[in-house]
Amino acid sequence: MKTVLLAGARTPFCAWSRGRRGDGGRGGALAASDPFELGGAALAGALARSGLPAAAVPRVVWANMYQDGAHACYGARYAAWKAGLPPETFALTLNLACGGGLSAVVEAAQDVETGEASAVLAGGADCASRLAKEVFAPSFTDLSCSQPIAATVEPLARRAGLTRADLDAWALESHRRAVAGRTRLADEVVPVGPVLADDLPVDGLCEDDLASAKAGFPLGLVTARNTHALADGGSAVLLAEAGWASARGLKPLATVTATAYAAVPPERMGVASVPAVRAALAKAGWTAKQVDLWEVNETFAAQLLLDVRELGLDLARVNVNGGSIALGHPFAGSGARLLLGLALELRRRSLSRGVAAVCVGGGLGVAVALEAVVE
Repeated sequence: MKTVLLAGARTPFCAWSRGRRGDGGRGGALAASDPFELGGAALAGALARSGLPAAAVPRVVWANMYQDGAHACYGARYAAWKAGLPPETFALTLNLACGGGLSAVVEAAQDVETGEASAVLAGGADCASRLAKEVFAPSFTDLSCSQPIAATVEPLARRAGLTRADLDAWALESHRRAVAGRTRLADEVVPVGPVLADDLPVDGLCEDDLASAKAGFPLGLVTARNTHALADGGSAVLLAEAGWASARGLKPLATVTATAYAAVPPERMGVASVPAVRAALAKAGWTAKQVDLWEVNETFAAQLLLDVRELGLDLARVNVNGGSIALGHPFAGSGARLLLGLALELRRRSLSRGVAAVCVGGGLGVAVALEAVVE
């Protein structure tokens, strides 16, 4: 069975409460919203944009990284409830850290392809603002290699010949693209109460701003400025079986051509998405050069540039509207954003093939290949 992407939506991605917005003001615009509310808003938005009634979608696959709080183990159930889905809707909660949202899409696609469900809402959300430091901070150290996750990318970047200037230049470019792409990015967004838009991209950022950031690790490459911005938010897409969608007169954005998982040693986490991408390309029967657009999660500028080098990508085709360095990374809330943005941009440009990918702490990778459906 063929899986198609019918619609999608995301909340605004907003700076967490301990951070700063792109205009320099304090973050926390979504701090009062729990992950279920953020996830519910995205799920409801995706459903509304499809035109389907809530009862037509029998399943939700939803991810949340921190699962902090008394009810987090039922996260998908509560996100579905917040979205207005009926109690008969089955809801599966996943956790693949910051790869959870894209993993939810992979699992949902498999549900459709195996006939388990005719249509599935998939995505995720996180609200870092609600997390205590003692919960939040330890998750950024990998126990198996006893290193901070950010520190694992520095030796890889150094061996690849990447410099601090290279990393800062990409971070600057991510912001530039996000600022230039605000109107296009707004097509993805549904409001959460009075919050209408992303607040992290910085207009007018310059090289000196990046260069002045303090290095966080011994090799001096990774800084807060060339790392993803911490954000609150959620995203979701609606997948369905192609024949089922056609019978209801629904016009998909794209076909899910291939999905893949992969793993590497944890100290090589920064390139974990590379084997996942290669596996997805092999399943699709494509080469990297045949892919028109890429959405690669910017956990770190170093990781993004390493992926680009290993896969031989053209940077002009990667994250064309900016990435998580500029837009923010709400962990499980990012994956469906990548896929939705990719599908919409392929359609805008009348292009065909796209790949979305995420690397995950611990050395895990997820990738999804899409093919746009011609209107």
